[in-house]
Amino acid sequence: MKKKIKTYLLTGFLGAGKTTFLNHLLGLKVSETNYVIENEFGKNSIDSTLVTKNYNQLFELNNGCICCSLDSELIEVLAQLVRLDSQPDNLFIEASGVADAGILASIFQRDDVKKYFELRQVICIVDAENFEDRLEEVSEPYRQLVASSTLVISKIDLIQPSYEEHLRELLQKINPLASICSNQELDAYNFFKNNYSDFTPTNGLAHSMVEGPHRMKSIAIETNEVFDREKLYATLSMTLYLSYHQVYRVKGFVKVAGEDHPILVQSTGNTVSFSKTDAPKKSPNVLVFIGKGIERKGLERILAKTIANKAQVTA
Repeated sequence: MKKKIKTYLLTGFLGAGKTTFLNHLLGLKVSETNYVIENEFGKNSIDSTLVTKNYNQLFELNNGCICCSLDSELIEVLAQLVRLDSQPDNLFIEASGVADAGILASIFQRDDVKKYFELRQVICIVDAENFEDRLEEVSEPYRQLVASSTLVISKIDLIQPSYEEHLRELLQKINPLASICSNQELDAYNFFKNNYSDFTPTNGLAHSMVEGPHRMKSIAIETNEVFDREKLYATLSMTLYLSYHQVYRVKGFVKVAGEDHPILVQSTGNTVSFSKTDAPKKSPNVLVFIGKGIERKGLERILAKTIANKAQVTA
């Protein structure tokens, strides 16, 4: 079987500096075969002309977001890559500045896509100068932020050190699961070491509930209960489907009946996935929900319906 193509998704609001960062990543992989997918919201492609020639082939998907209207075109491009006799080592996707990164990432959780592509990172470029203003004005930056595994603060030279500290704290509160670096720290940061499914809790996880703009919250629910796998999957899937405009991200470790080790639960868009882990049996049993207008009691009621019965636990 052919090796999986390592895939890196770059997201971030309009003007954040995604293309500049893409050029940085391509410069780090000059010895490998790199393919690039460029997505712009308008008909005319500008960013593709700004990408340095450290790639082997570039695809352009314009006049829409690949997370919605162009998803079929994206699947066709992915199918083309799979059919190649010699496949690339890496695929870099620069999404439109208004794309929903969660929906886009969920495409790579489909069984037919996961067979050939390995989503390594979802990287959100955060415009240090304008981020908070944009966060107050539109919802896209928030959705992009909570769907990402790594946050890169751009334009750090345009702000004061005191504001950088404030911004890092704000980002960590909004997405306590992500790692954070600035554009001045790029040389010291290894963007290729982790897999998107890796669970790397940070100190931010200690915040049981953090409220941000537009009543956005991060709620961590810790419990010692053992869950019924099928009930938990069905319940979370239905919650994400019905409450897509409220629940943006779910991620954490939980104990399920019949498994010796906690499993990793995470959502991308409105898709939930379970993965086996080698996490210690005594790892924290915690699920983090990030969304708008969500409440702890409501989430606890939802999870209460998925607890395994005693027979399952002792079996």
